[in-house]
Amino acid sequence: MAEKAKSFFEKLNDNIQKNVKGVHASIMAHSDIAKVSDWIKTPSLDLNRILSGDLNKGIPNRSLVGIVGPEHTMKSSFMVLCMAEAQRQGYKPIIIDTERGAEADFCKRWGLDVENTYYTYTPWDHEIKSILAQIKETGEKKLIIGIDSMGGIDRYKVYEDALKGDPKADQGQLQKNIRSILKLLLNICIEQESIGIVTGHMYGSPSVVPMPDQVGGGKAMRLFPTILISLKKSPIKDGSSVIGSEISATTIKNRMYPPFQTATVSIDYKAGIDPYAGLLELLMTAGIVKKEGNTYSYKEEKLGVGESRANSNIQKFPALLEELNEWLKKTGYSSLDSAVAAAVTELETMSEEEEEEPPTRRRKKS
Repeated sequence: MAEKAKSFFEKLNDNIQKNVKGVHASIMAHSDIAKVSDWIKTPSLDLNRILSGDLNKGIPNRSLVGIVGPEHTMKSSFMVLCMAEAQRQGYKPIIIDTERGAEADFCKRWGLDVENTYYTYTPWDHEIKSILAQIKETGEKKLIIGIDSMGGIDRYKVYEDALKGDPKADQGQLQKNIRSILKLLLNICIEQESIGIVTGHMYGSPSVVPMPDQVGGGKAMRLFPTILISLKKSPIKDGSSVIGSEISATTIKNRMYPPFQTATVSIDYKAGIDPYAGLLELLMTAGIVKKEGNTYSYKEEKLGVGESRANSNIQKFPALLEELNEWLKKTGYSSLDSAVAAAVTELETMSEEEEEEPPTRRRKKS
């Protein structure tokens, strides 16, 4: 039976290769495109966990990642941090800037080598598609392409109509063009073993669990990304001074690992990202770290007194992290955010017209 099936697939493959030029076709087990061949670590181990289920992985290649959130939630910073890590792993960064939010000093501050980064600026949708087409034409592999942001994209025709004194309603054409841009970028990522990162604004109150239907750019911003990450920010203070930000990153879509999970990313404005933020609570959940009074211990070793001291000492015990990673793989642990999961479920029942309505109007109707 297996031999007959194999013979059929081989015959089918021969016919497709002969008659459908340029298409990728093979037995799935032998297909490069059907498998992840590389992972880009993010600067946060907890974020790696919710993206891939592994502390040492993160963003898979041949994928498109959306990073969304209200204003000032460090979306552009996240994009550049991930691009800098990819660059260290041999990827070539390309930034398409629609708002001049990714200027050189900003990118250098987050570790990107700007001497080896290609940069373009345009807010116009037709030019972005042309740039992506030229990138596709090169056939170059191991690229990391960032668009910052999708909310800065506009139609040139809107400008032309305004110039004539006859501005017209968009009537959804911009949403269709954004869909086309995302589809082209995803195809580049798949065919050229690359990664795309797009940032987008999320409308609504940052104090409430954000609804995915509030993402600027329309339905395409949820449809095409392989992974969609929502960010919320709260300040880290030393007395009355703000010294950093704590970011809650929630996967509202993930094709690689169960979605609706939240990671903690801690950013000190002087010291940078704490790669171990969020792990102490997880280590206690796994039973790897014990707490007696205010003292944290790993086996016979003391991690320290107080959460801050214990967290800073995690890096001194690599075996502890290996044990946690094995526990994650063995248990399939999931930090499910049920509120986000419920929001996405509700969204699936909406029509496309309802999605385009402002959130406040939808709330009044319901």
